[in-house]
Amino acid sequence: LFSSGDELLEADSPLSEGKIHDSNSYSLAALIEDAGAEVLRLGIAKDTRESVEDLLQKAVNEDVDLIVSSAGVSVGAFDFVRDVIESNGKLDFWRVNMRPGKPLAFGEYRGIPFVGLPGNPVSAFVGFKVFVLPVLERLGGQLQGASPRVKVRCGEKIESDGRESYLRAKIGTENGIQTAVLTGHQGSGNLLSLVQADALLIIPAGVKCVPASQEVEAILL
Repeated sequence: LFSSGDELLEADSPLSEGKIHDSNSYSLAALIEDAGAEVLRLGIAKDTRESVEDLLQKAVNEDVDLIVSSAGVSVGAFDFVRDVIESNGKLDFWRVNMRPGKPLAFGEYRGIPFVGLPGNPVSAFVGFKVFVLPVLERLGGQLQGASPRVKVRCGEKIESDGRESYLRAKIGTENGIQTAVLTGHQGSGNLLSLVQADALLIIPAGVKCVPASQEVEAILL
């Protein structure tokens, strides 16, 4: 597991102008361990090709089963992860039609499966739950998914943009029925709304409006 970006600092480092704390390495490491896997934290790759190659080579040297990164797979001038992966392996796909978490990549690096998650913390979390967790479960011999999905009733009207969406929500019981309301602003950088959530509401692709009281599927957190 590694993060990517010159703007990232370790959690115990004081912030300076233009810097943010690397929250993804903590949340993703916790999710990986919770799935029963061992985490090798490689740290933060700087925005240079050489730094990305060095960290990926460490993963190869450790003979890991899966490489997971956050950030660096978009189309920015300093996003080198995708380029390095393609130079020494392949990408089977890049970008998915979902929200949050569109800039997600999957492929392999020197024969090792690779998943590149987005840099925004909520996008990285959702991308992990949807794509990486099933991979870890299968690698560990678990054929049935551990994240339960249930039907819940919307406690409010919910609007979407037509992409398959995973929206942070809080579930309560109303007249004996599980009812969900959103935890506020759904921006992909809003960790607070994720901390407050106990479910991800799944709004199917092509649906732009879900009326209050309609049932939708949810992933329990």
